[in-house]
Amino acid sequence: MITLGKWITKHKNIILLVVVILLVPSAVGYVATRVNYDVLSYLPATLETVEGQDILVDEFGMGAFSMVIAEGMTMKEAADLEKQIEGINHVTDVLWYDDFLDISVPTEMMPKKLQDAFFNGDATMMIALFDNTTSSDDTMEAITDIRNTVGKNVFASGMSGVVTDIKNLALKEMPVYVVIASLLSLLVLFITMNSFLTPVIFLINIGMAVIYNLGSNIFLGEISYITQALAAACSYNGLFNIPA
Repeated sequence: MITLGKWITKHKNIILLVVVILLVPSAVGYVATRVNYDVLSYLPATLETVEGQDILVDEFGMGAFSMVIAEGMTMKEAADLEKQIEGINHVTDVLWYDDFLDISVPTEMMPKKLQDAFFNGDATMMIALFDNTTSSDDTMEAITDIRNTVGKNVFASGMSGVVTDIKNLALKEMPVYVVIASLLSLLVLFITMNSFLTPVIFLINIGMAVIYNLGSNIFLGEISYITQALAAACSYNGLFNIPA
């Protein structure tokens, strides 16, 4: 170990150059690695939930759905909205009142159970069916397109909507958490160390290690969104264990 330490000290400039060069492929690997938001993909394929979803996709061409709630719309406006949603990519069908009765027929003529299912006050519900699984990229893209297409008084919910919200929230807040963790770690190091340069070097080293770690995941093909969200913030947590 002493010999290795002397060799590293003697060739520190070469090592530093190699470390900086390796950041480039690591950053490229991090950007190119797909982030997986499908929790079911980590479960055994023999579970009934996973098998049922696969059957829906393979045999029926649909594996996910979303409840779309529209408020304050006339029957004609709701029918037009249904057509808009049906035209979005990866939406196979939209179930609504006009699939059972013509919109000219009063809703009171529909069975009570269906009335309660599709209407509540001035709100009406549609069920959008997708051609892929609940947390697939195609389904989340369709959810995003629905929300961008419809007005402010229309809401897309359901498990696919929840996963899409988690994805957007993670992408939005992850940089904030990393910055907060970095600043707090830097503050602790400034307080506990005599040198002002050492804490900065520590943080740079950890930041580079995080990039190497996330970039190397390209060999796995994809990573979990949980791994992506926690990797950087948790890495800085180790600094609090450094003795003064």
